[in-house]
Parts: sequence; C-alpha cells; structure tokens
Amino acid sequence: MDKNTEVLLKKGIRKTNNNLTARETEYLSLAAMGFNNNEIAHILSVTKSTVKKTLESVFQKLFAKDRANAVAIAFVHDILNAQILSNTVEKYKINQYALFLDSSI
Repeated sequence: MDKNTEVLLKKGIRKTNNNLTARETEYLSLAAMGFNNNEIAHILSVTKSTVKKTLESVFQKLFAKDRANAVAIAFVHDILNAQILSNTVEKYKINQYALFLDSSI
C-alpha cells in the first residue's frame, strides 16, 4: 500500500477506481449541491428510481457508504471540483430558488 492510500484510509477515505461516467458525475454534482433525489429527477427529467439506482452505482464505484461520503471522496480525488459544479449549474440552468418554489417536487 502506498503512502497516499494509507493517509486516505486513516482519514476514512478509500481509494477509488474513478470509473464514473459523465452522466454519473452529473448526478453526483447535483447531490453535492444539496439536491435531494426528487429534485435531481426533476432537473434531469428522469424518474426518482433512476436517480436512486444511479447514485447507488456511484456509491459502489467510489466505495462510499452514503451520499456525503461519496461527495467527500469525489472532491478528494478531484472527480468533483468547483468548475464541474459550475458547469452542471450552467448546463441545466439551475436556479435553486425556483426549485424550492415548485411544490410538485
């Protein structure tokens, strides 16, 4: 085991295989921004079940135990960064305040 992996494991962050697809990275980006599964489904025009399955796949690929752990691992391994989050916001023209006003979500 290399030194970098030892440090990550001591911090509770496992090494990742980083095989996320671009679409999985978008799902994770939205989760990192604090959107729940219903909101992510609304933004991406998919079902809530699709969001749940995709995020579960992301968690497995990152060896994450939950959403917060997946986001932390993604930032540590530079799978997510401020630019990627910004690109996601721009691509989907996300306005968080408008989502909160939409009671159907």
